[in-house]
Amino acid sequence: MTWACDAGLTSTIAGSYQHALPVFANTLQAFMAAQCALVGDHLWPADAVNSVLQDPNYDFIVVGAGSAGSVVANRLSEVPDWKVLLIEAGGNPTINTEIPQIYLNNIGSPVDWGYKNVPDDRYCRAYTTKSCAWPRAKVLGGCSSMNFMYYVRGNRADYDEWAAEGNKGWTYDEVLPYFKKSENFSEPLTGDLKKYHNQGGYLSVECQDDAHEFENILLKAAMQTGVKYNPDINGGDQMGVSKIPSTTKDGTRHSTARAFLSPIKDRKNFHVLKHAQVTKLLFKPNSNIVSGVIVHKDGRDIVINAMKEVIVSAGAINTPQLLMLSGIGPKKHLEKLNIHVKADLPVGENLQDHQYVPVFYSLPGDKNLTSLPTVIDMFAKYMLNRDGPLASTAPHRISTFINTTDPKSSKSDIQFHYFFMRPNTVDFLDIFDLHGLSDEFQKKFHEINEDNYVMIAAAILLKPLSKGKILLKNKSPFEKPLIYANYFDDDEDMKIIVRSLRQHGLKLGETEAFKKAGFKLQWLELEGCKQYDKNTDEFLRCWSRETTVSLYHPTSTAKMGPENDEAAVVDSELRVRKVDNLRVIDASIMPTVVRGNTNAPTIMIGEKGADMIKKFWSIKHTEL
Repeated sequence: MTWACDAGLTSTIAGSYQHALPVFANTLQAFMAAQCALVGDHLWPADAVNSVLQDPNYDFIVVGAGSAGSVVANRLSEVPDWKVLLIEAGGNPTINTEIPQIYLNNIGSPVDWGYKNVPDDRYCRAYTTKSCAWPRAKVLGGCSSMNFMYYVRGNRADYDEWAAEGNKGWTYDEVLPYFKKSENFSEPLTGDLKKYHNQGGYLSVECQDDAHEFENILLKAAMQTGVKYNPDINGGDQMGVSKIPSTTKDGTRHSTARAFLSPIKDRKNFHVLKHAQVTKLLFKPNSNIVSGVIVHKDGRDIVINAMKEVIVSAGAINTPQLLMLSGIGPKKHLEKLNIHVKADLPVGENLQDHQYVPVFYSLPGDKNLTSLPTVIDMFAKYMLNRDGPLASTAPHRISTFINTTDPKSSKSDIQFHYFFMRPNTVDFLDIFDLHGLSDEFQKKFHEINEDNYVMIAAAILLKPLSKGKILLKNKSPFEKPLIYANYFDDDEDMKIIVRSLRQHGLKLGETEAFKKAGFKLQWLELEGCKQYDKNTDEFLRCWSRETTVSLYHPTSTAKMGPENDEAAVVDSELRVRKVDNLRVIDASIMPTVVRGNTNAPTIMIGEKGADMIKKFWSIKHTEL
């Protein structure tokens, strides 16, 4: 639902009802004004297509206005002598992207690329297509405009391991300043908080102090399983159960679009091209020097030139797709598609993702809580006052990090997220239908949820040994690439999931906190697992293959690595090997996926990558 964000038009529409329905007219006018204040076009950079057509020459072209790309474009355009163009395949954020609690409404919407992995009978078996949903955002802010706004940096060991592989400058101590650079932390910086957090950055990171009944029960239950309470998972120690801070501000999502683009929308040397898809990288004649891009917009192709560099920040699916379409990728695969090979590199390989397996608990409740008037009341309260249930990420803010082989380890291998669903939640949002789960799965779930609250304890595999890959379907830039997830390809991944379900997911049901509250374990009676006793590991393995869910964290398809790493696509300065004037700055470059949600690390990569570019061109300029 969209309305024009124009004060005169708002008054005209409302005025047409003024005499017959004054209350309705006033209400309509208030809602329209509220929407304009939330997502009006005036909040975002204008589409610079006319400027681009008049002068298609830029110092830097950034492809993708997502979690990293928005940061890179902001930081590069801080240099007034540099002319920067940011290109985004989508458009401005919408109501669905900006209201925190309805983030799942974006799945399958126009802001979703709508990816699914290639079907495989080893996982995602409870889906209609036998493949998991892999939503990726096509909108300013990218996946920071579509995710659940958790601000999780990962584990210190993630970055130290990257550096140990030969990636100079990527230790935890070296990347911490870039996490802090972005951050505007909501809490007073006392004690250790000052060491790990910052105030004054572009990105709002909020720690909401309000207490929610379900979250309090869950905190108690987690600690009763033997997990310690951790007041700050982004501090010196990641392990334990915590309330997750969120990238929100005043009841609204604080994406990289709102944080990094809105404040600079009128910066003179900064342009944004929207609803424009980059279809190919261009090279100078008879060379491997990148010279610009071809952009498809409004039915025509536009050539745009980069005087210094092109930075690809299109994400772990679209980045390898663009590189391969441009002749940068596995030689055999590109030659098979008759694509001229410019650089034989393992682009699209090393794909990693956080998949999770859910456990369901039910609690008797009143299904009338989700009646239509209640939903309308929540929406009205949010739109008019920016508060109420829709303005917060509660009651889903709790997360737990554990190690299933060594409880004393500081390196997690499993993360648990917990999602609470109201009775008869289909009246509010049918998330399983949006994900494409089978009729059998949805019917079984609705039978449980009709009169009960449902809590999902999601066991997330943090360091998968299994690796997938991205391949081109054909030479068309408008065809979705082939995604081979390869979940559970290495059986050790399945063993870790099963251990986590036994050590924490199922153990929650045995705690005093859950028993006192009335939570009961509920298995969906899925046909594919009926032959197994529910107390056995065989059942848990089957259940894991049936109910696999992607946590939407694809990474590592343009891996960063040292010169002797044959699996690497970019070096530690994020420059693409075997070509010049081209970098990748997004989650693609992670050598291995981090132990935690990927949005905050991707923003950090944007900050660090932009700083590398500034230093490189400053030195180069000095030498000249």
